[in-house]
Amino acid sequence: MRRDYFSRLRWAARWYLPPAEAAEMLEDYREIVEGRSEEELRRDVGTPKDAVGRLVELKAYHRWLTVFAVLAVCVVLPSADAVWSEISQQLIRLFDIWLFVGGIAQTSRYAEWMLPLGTVLALAWFRHNGRKEQALSKWLAPLLAFLLLGIAWVSFLAWTVFAEQWDLLNSLFPENHWLLRFSMGACALAAGVIGMLGLIKARLTDRRWLAAYTLGLTGAVACVFVWKLFSSMSPDFSPGWQTPLIIRYTFITLLGLLGTGVALC
Repeated sequence: MRRDYFSRLRWAARWYLPPAEAAEMLEDYREIVEGRSEEELRRDVGTPKDAVGRLVELKAYHRWLTVFAVLAVCVVLPSADAVWSEISQQLIRLFDIWLFVGGIAQTSRYAEWMLPLGTVLALAWFRHNGRKEQALSKWLAPLLAFLLLGIAWVSFLAWTVFAEQWDLLNSLFPENHWLLRFSMGACALAAGVIGMLGLIKARLTDRRWLAAYTLGLTGAVACVFVWKLFSSMSPDFSPGWQTPLIIRYTFITLLGLLGTGVALC
């Protein structure tokens, strides 16, 4: 019970307090918690949230919540929009139900700006307000590898369009390409979930978890970009139509990989 109480106290302190203050509080409370039951601690100290709440500086905490909200919107909105559009497409295809309105056309206008905004803000904030533990979590590397595989898959789909490999695309995805859209929706959902996990873990544990956030953000934005590419395909492309799109997509992937590398340092 004592370990459970202290674990909850550690998470609460790291969420509500800046790193230095959280570390100082946990060091002080380690002796208070030692050898006491949870009932005694609740009676004398209160719940972990109550104990931390007495030390919270509201202005600093609200500043963190604002940053968290902006970063969360940057990764969740593109991811949710891709998933939302896929649900809409499947309802139309299977049941002829027009329940949702596709939002890709709206989100794609500003999704690419969410990548530099989220990456720069996250790195700047956690460089000054994050902690770096000695051992890196064993789960981070597999999650990053999974995200990289998803980005590689989306990049392959982008290449089939840029290179006009229509026969290859049709052979891989028959039946109106519904499986193609489903795979991009799944990639976007995974990117959003892992990105949010990385953002929360960067606050609660090691700031290097920010790598999962930046790469998840990259994957979500890449999915929206490629989804819009497929949604707006037309047989009337003029020569060289790929060039500006390739430049934009290359910028997305390179910025995301660079941000991920910096986050791991």
